[in-house]
Amino acid sequence: MAPRFWIYGFNPFEIDGNGDLQELDLSKFVKDTQGEIIIELTATHALVATGSSLLSYSCITETSHTVDCGSRIAHLSANNWYCLILLKNGHLLKYDIYSQQTKKLDFLSVENSPESESVESISHIACGDKVSIAVTSPGKYVFNIPNKTFTFPKHVRIRKVVVGLEHCLLLTGNGDVYSWGCGLRGQLGNGAITPHKEQPQLVEALAGVKIVDIAAGGWHSAAVSSFGDLYCWGWNSKGQLGLMDEKQVRGTVFALPQVIEVSEQEDDQSQEISIENVHCGNCHTVVISSKGELYFAGNDLRKKLDYVNVERNPNLSGFKKFESFPKVDGLKLLKSGANSLVFVSECGDGEMSP
Repeated sequence: MAPRFWIYGFNPFEIDGNGDLQELDLSKFVKDTQGEIIIELTATHALVATGSSLLSYSCITETSHTVDCGSRIAHLSANNWYCLILLKNGHLLKYDIYSQQTKKLDFLSVENSPESESVESISHIACGDKVSIAVTSPGKYVFNIPNKTFTFPKHVRIRKVVVGLEHCLLLTGNGDVYSWGCGLRGQLGNGAITPHKEQPQLVEALAGVKIVDIAAGGWHSAAVSSFGDLYCWGWNSKGQLGLMDEKQVRGTVFALPQVIEVSEQEDDQSQEISIENVHCGNCHTVVISSKGELYFAGNDLRKKLDYVNVERNPNLSGFKKFESFPKVDGLKLLKSGANSLVFVSECGDGEMSP
């Protein structure tokens, strides 16, 4: 049974319905909807990968372009100008969204020379507006494509790599968080406002805390500990850090991780919520609780795109429960775009509640 997808917030496929929770009919755009489907969203385009095929759809021209990558696609990561395509065979391609040209990126030739002890392959990619990252295995090399900037010790296992508009976060297998890139809005979490850090540096404020998930927003960052605690730092321009006192903290930069309380009123008492996962967009943060419920902070994506009924002074403090969650079997939050959320149901059945 084919998976089903929903988009909340900016929907490049259906501009007229922007903001509302909408189910996607991908059969209008791609031939094979039965296999693995990978979706990536930019400010103007939707990118959909099935098998070895990549579809690029423009919400401006309402036209699409399809390219055959020659091998099955394993992962996509895109900014507003191009998309990085990691293939199952380990090759990395760069697709220019506007010229619709594709080229192979080969920057591992030195590491894979005949003198090398092992053959390096790309295991992680992440693409932001100002930085594009590739991490290899087994050597644990970090590339600011195409330049190698750092080498982790061989015993370190890379678990996750994410990027914001200008900064990067990396999570290791033992729960350490590293950051680098631009830190002018405190998004590196090192306690300083710094123009740029070239190499990954340990976020010392989280040392000793086992982190299990990370996310990078436009200019903010988030992490979840093994105890279900949420940490946020960076620019709180729209309340995306989830801090409660809006008058004091809205628009403030926090250069160190802040412990964020996510709670819900139950029987006139505040019940603290245990967090398992976190996702970030440009100016919003979404967390998933241990019960599978969603809470968001920052921009309300529906109200932001409702230009007729937009709120002049919205309440942007704290985390609020996401009430538009579709009631569908097997549903989960797949990812967050810059101004959207993408949901998927692998079951392929069930009805969405009004």
